[in-house]
Amino acid sequence: MGSTARVRLDLAYDGTDFAGWQAQPDRDTVQGRIEAAVGRLYRQAPGQRTPVIGAGRTDAGVHAEGQVAHFDAPAAIPPAGIQAGLNALLPDAIRILAAAEAAPDFHARFRATGKTYRYHLLTEAVVSPLRSRYAWPVGDGLSRGAMEEGAAALAGRHDFRAFFAAPPGEEPETPVRNVFTAHFVEAGNELVFEVTAEGFLRYMVRRMVGTLVAIGRGQLPPERVAEMLRDPGASGPRFRAPAAGLRLYRVHYGAPGRC
Repeated sequence: MGSTARVRLDLAYDGTDFAGWQAQPDRDTVQGRIEAAVGRLYRQAPGQRTPVIGAGRTDAGVHAEGQVAHFDAPAAIPPAGIQAGLNALLPDAIRILAAAEAAPDFHARFRATGKTYRYHLLTEAVVSPLRSRYAWPVGDGLSRGAMEEGAAALAGRHDFRAFFAAPPGEEPETPVRNVFTAHFVEAGNELVFEVTAEGFLRYMVRRMVGTLVAIGRGQLPPERVAEMLRDPGASGPRFRAPAAGLRLYRVHYGAPGRC
């Protein structure tokens, strides 16, 4: 691997104790930890920084099973050495699953054609506290049929302003996103909401899940989802699921469904 090679990282992390992916002054973040580890691995001088660009900027407390990032190597180290070296320098909550030399024009964020998120729900009446770090305990009284009906309305190209929130100055250029699939799957004794889209707005998945759980509890009718998409500015309650249950499951390059 040449000294200017672009490196792709596939990684997973437990986001519970981090202030999200994106590096922030005086905050402990996943990106910040990885960039610090890269600096130590390549023995960079104090003040030097090699940017590590992630495919998605997960929020505080959100986890990742399939995050992708890239950086331009300041020196020649074989991919296996990069993986082993970074894992030795990173906390146990962040693991580099694979490192590989990438094409010079590969960009973890801008080359991505879609992302899949999964949100994990615990539907037992009583849940062990050991499990709630990675899922939302919602109880055993949800109407699965009503939730599926609401989820079906999310697929397609829509204005998702009703499902996101952003501080002033951080609004996206457009709130329109194309959702390829949105449905529930069983995973052991968990109910998992899986959604794949070309991109996501801030809090979009958590607001989707919060709304669908409210539907499952009978607080909203299933048709409320379609109404929110037709009229994003309409008044009404807004629900947002906790961060703990959300995971960036996969980043797609090429046709969605491929890594």
